[in-house]
Amino acid sequence: MLTDPTGKKVTRRTATPAIMVRKAGVRMTRQRRAVIEVLLQSYDHPTAAQIYERAKEILPGISLATVYNCIESLAAQRLINQLHFDNGPCRFCPNVEPHVHVMDDASNRVIDVQLKEGLTPEDVFELPEGVRVKSMEAYLRGEIPENCMSEKEK
Repeated sequence: MLTDPTGKKVTRRTATPAIMVRKAGVRMTRQRRAVIEVLLQSYDHPTAAQIYERAKEILPGISLATVYNCIESLAAQRLINQLHFDNGPCRFCPNVEPHVHVMDDASNRVIDVQLKEGLTPEDVFELPEGVRVKSMEAYLRGEIPENCMSEKEK
């Protein structure tokens, strides 16, 4: 869980590049700031190539290799989730709270779906005795109406 300097819980809506980089224990660079800004503003779970294209609008000289390095370091620190859907390219999600993803079969659109308030993964799944969930990566497939938004998009 991310926290700000006062110890208050940070959500995707209140996260800043500085908080994310400080949590990762790495130095803030213009490139990292651009990548993080793109991720925090993206609700479509972009691929690395999409992050690169968007980051170029913020920082025209950024390279694709730099974007990959930034994404890799953020994922290694569990500041973003790296999503694997079938054989498609990895997609990235800055929402690190326990949740699942729903992917539309026709459009490949992905939305976040939060667990109902008060529930934990342990409440939903029959876990073997002694298993503790530290993070969760799950997705559902189906149809998402065009006007449907995840709670984070609203």
